[in-house]
Amino acid sequence: MSNQLRIVIKQTFRNHFKSRGYWLLVLSPLLFAAIIGGITYGITKMQGSTTPTIAVIAPSEVRQVFTQSEKSLNINVSKTTDNKTANQSLTNEKLDGVLVVDNDKATLTTHPKSNAINKEAINHILGDLSRQQKATTYGLTSAQSAELIKPYDLKTVVKQSDNKSTNAENSDMANYGVAVSIGIITTVIVMWYTSMIATEIANEKSSRIMETLLAATSARVQYFGKIIGIFGLATTHMLIYIISGLLAYLGFKDNTVVENLSSSFSGVTIGFALFATLYILIAVALYLVLTSLIASLINDNAQVQQAIQPITFLAMVGYMFSFVMTNMPNNIAIKILSYVPFISQSMMPVRLVTKVETWPAAIISLVISFIAMILLAWFGQNIYAKNVLSYSDDKIMSQLFKNLKKQKN
Repeated sequence: MSNQLRIVIKQTFRNHFKSRGYWLLVLSPLLFAAIIGGITYGITKMQGSTTPTIAVIAPSEVRQVFTQSEKSLNINVSKTTDNKTANQSLTNEKLDGVLVVDNDKATLTTHPKSNAINKEAINHILGDLSRQQKATTYGLTSAQSAELIKPYDLKTVVKQSDNKSTNAENSDMANYGVAVSIGIITTVIVMWYTSMIATEIANEKSSRIMETLLAATSARVQYFGKIIGIFGLATTHMLIYIISGLLAYLGFKDNTVVENLSSSFSGVTIGFALFATLYILIAVALYLVLTSLIASLINDNAQVQQAIQPITFLAMVGYMFSFVMTNMPNNIAIKILSYVPFISQSMMPVRLVTKVETWPAAIISLVISFIAMILLAWFGQNIYAKNVLSYSDDKIMSQLFKNLKKQKN
């Protein structure tokens, strides 16, 4: 690495790293997450017990069943057995509900401020009791009645390529969560840093600073220096988030919510996390290269949005597919797009974590994106050098296509 290139990289990185805008960009999501987490924790602590208390006005054997099922129903059964007294307590908001059972009919009365009551579970118990009573009337024994109302045990599992099985419901939730997370993270980071490098090049061109810079260094040095400097900022940004996430996990790993999330996302291994991170970084580098050569066609800051608009649209393609691909993993278009640079970073990691693709296929997709980044960077330096000091009234995309034609010739 030449001394001039090192200076440009350092200057680009340091100027943004010391700016308020960069740290606002980095810390805003962390502060937002901390505030939401703090508010949720505070509300949970202040709320106290949310277990509803209900009065069961019914025959003693029915009350006994509900009393024995308090834990599974997540309720407290009141000792009140008088309907009038129970309704008076409900009016005074001392009870969350009054369940009146009368033969094959039941009425659950609540008030607007009642804690949530699992009505489906209550209905299930009442249905079982009704079937048991009818079975007794028909002359069936207790064992026959129990066998009659026993629900069919259907368990769904997902058979993985490594001959391991996972719970289907947890797997579906985890897959969707990973798909959404990767899509959002990749798209947001790409949009942030492509806008950053486009704005920097536009500022230097519109203020005519670029002429001074190129008098001291070559266009090639400025081109690669800016890309590597901004890429360093993106890498630092992701490292801050990874470290923050690890610290948050270690600090709250005994929390019930964190334990449930860890269980749901048990398929997301450290190896996969490193692969997804590397893929996102390569995608960022690929988009930075593309943005740099398009931004060299900008005349002033007013054209920045015009320059990054097609780049943003390209990034959004993978983002949109990440939402639907878990429902159609074998679609031929999705399979092909999982290997296409600029799009694959939002798709292949998801296909890998859902076991739709194997590690060799994922590595091939990653290598294709890396090769595309190298080729585009090498190809783009000529377009950058030709246009960074030129000013044209033509539209940016029109200029780009003209440059591509010249390169072919």
